[in-house]
Amino acid sequence: MQLYKLNKCVISFKNDPATFLNGLTSNALDAPQNAFLNIHGRIMATFDQVQISQDEIWIVLNAHYVDMILEYLNMYAALSKVSIVQSEQQVYFDMDQDGSLNDSKNVIIPQAQGQIVISLHELESNVSEENFTLFRLKNHISLHGVDYTDEFVLNVNQTDFVSFTKGCFLGQEPVAKVHNRSKPTWKLVVRSESECSDEEKAKMTSKVKDVQTQDVRGFVFKKTSTKS
Repeated sequence: MQLYKLNKCVISFKNDPATFLNGLTSNALDAPQNAFLNIHGRIMATFDQVQISQDEIWIVLNAHYVDMILEYLNMYAALSKVSIVQSEQQVYFDMDQDGSLNDSKNVIIPQAQGQIVISLHELESNVSEENFTLFRLKNHISLHGVDYTDEFVLNVNQTDFVSFTKGCFLGQEPVAKVHNRSKPTWKLVVRSESECSDEEKAKMTSKVKDVQTQDVRGFVFKKTSTKS
C-alpha cells in the first residue's frame, strides 16, 4: 500500500447534524466533498465528509483551519442541539485504494483516485511529499491551504464542492448567479512551467519535476476565455 499522512483533522457532528450542516455547506451531505462559503461564495474551508450513522457526520479539513471553522460553527451551534467535537483520528491518503484498509478499524472516504483513510491508529506513511504531490498533479487533486485559500468556489472546481439542487445555503446567490448567467473568471488547472507566463510561474503551487517529461508542473489559476 502507498499511504501519505495528511495534515488534516476530523470534526464530529452529532444530534441531528444534517439539519445543522445543510444550510451552512454548499454541497449535498452524501457527496464525498463539501465546503463552507462566506456570503460572497468565497471559500472558508473545503473538506471531505462521511456519514458515520444516521445521527453522526464527520468532516476532514486542513488542520490550520480547524480553530477558525470551529469558532464560526459555534456561532450557529448555540441555536441548535448539535454537538461539535474535534476527534483524535489520524488521516491518510491511500493512493492504491488498498482493500486491506477497509475494515472496522478505519473509516474510508472514496475519492475519484485513491481514498481517504481515517484511523484511530498510527499507520506507516511510506510515500514522500514529492511523490504524493506528483500523484495529486496527475489526478488534479488540489488542496485547500496549499493550492487555494479564499477563492470563489467555482474558480477552484465547478462540480466537486457545490450542489445546484440541494436548496439554500450560505453563499448560494453569487454561486448560482455565476453558474446560471456566466462562468467563473478563473480556473485552477495543472500546467507545466513551459506553458506559463513568468507571472503564472511565480504563483504556481505544488511545483514538482515530472520525471517522465522532465518539466516542472504545478497548479495555477488561468484566466478563462471571454468568448461564449
